[in-house]
Amino acid sequence: MPEPPPPLPTAYNNMNDDSTQAIIATIPRIELSKLKSTEITIYLSITDQDGHPFKDFNQYNFVIKQVCVGNTDTILVASISFNKQNVEGKNIITPLTLDYSGSMSYYTTTMENAVIDFIEQKKSDDEIELIKFSNSPEVVQTFTNDTSVLKQKVSAYWSGSGGSTAFVSAIDVGLDDANLFINNNAGAYFPSIIGFTDGYDNNSWPLTIDSIINKSVAYQIPVYTLGFGGANTNVLSDLANMTGGRYYYAPDISQLAGLYTLISGQLKNVYEVSWVYDNPNCSEVMIVVEANYTCKNGQFFSRVEKIFYPLHK
Repeated sequence: MPEPPPPLPTAYNNMNDDSTQAIIATIPRIELSKLKSTEITIYLSITDQDGHPFKDFNQYNFVIKQVCVGNTDTILVASISFNKQNVEGKNIITPLTLDYSGSMSYYTTTMENAVIDFIEQKKSDDEIELIKFSNSPEVVQTFTNDTSVLKQKVSAYWSGSGGSTAFVSAIDVGLDDANLFINNNAGAYFPSIIGFTDGYDNNSWPLTIDSIINKSVAYQIPVYTLGFGGANTNVLSDLANMTGGRYYYAPDISQLAGLYTLISGQLKNVYEVSWVYDNPNCSEVMIVVEANYTCKNGQFFSRVEKIFYPLHK
């Protein structure tokens, strides 16, 4: 009697999970291979409603589509290569932008302790850059994987503290530095920026939120934002959502360390998905991802889209 055929592969589901109430998908980064110019790679972050990453999804948890912007045809991506970055992932490079404006004078120690907690969680080869800002941004430590040096530079006195808030300028510096690092270390690192502020930007003109969103999308470097105090929630949320990052608010600055920990877990647990891109002459592509997951509380879906400029150099 012939052997029965093997069961068809299915999406990862967990009927013992009774805590998930929603899933949230983001696309932090999209790449076009420099060696194989028709291969596109996207990085997916999937979390529950509280921002905790799912680590065991497989390719059948996703439907992926691509659209050449300006055309009406939506192409379903049928054949993909799928990898879990938490199993064999790239190292992470992260500029951290830290707010030392006058309104932060009572909270800098707590902020610095939260950043040190984040630094202590990194892998040995992960690289971090430290950018402190008030009236203007200053790179107080260029990219390094030396944990001791980073912790010392976080805690060191900074003479520029106590002024206004040049948050946008600090993010702009971090984007340029991260993009240069990635170009010099092609394929080896996953970039992101974490921006923290307690107030509205009031000292970055002529730079604007729109200009750094455009730069982030062109570079494909996501911006994760942390707000505290009188931070402009709408602006910080838009900046994160439109670049593939996440926004979190800390009503009490003592929660800041937990938010840094949350983001660290997301950065370390992304999925890498690659396929052959069959329209390399399209100047603007929209990638659409539809994620699905079933648990004890039911079936949940999340849809996310992100623009990509494959001809951008």
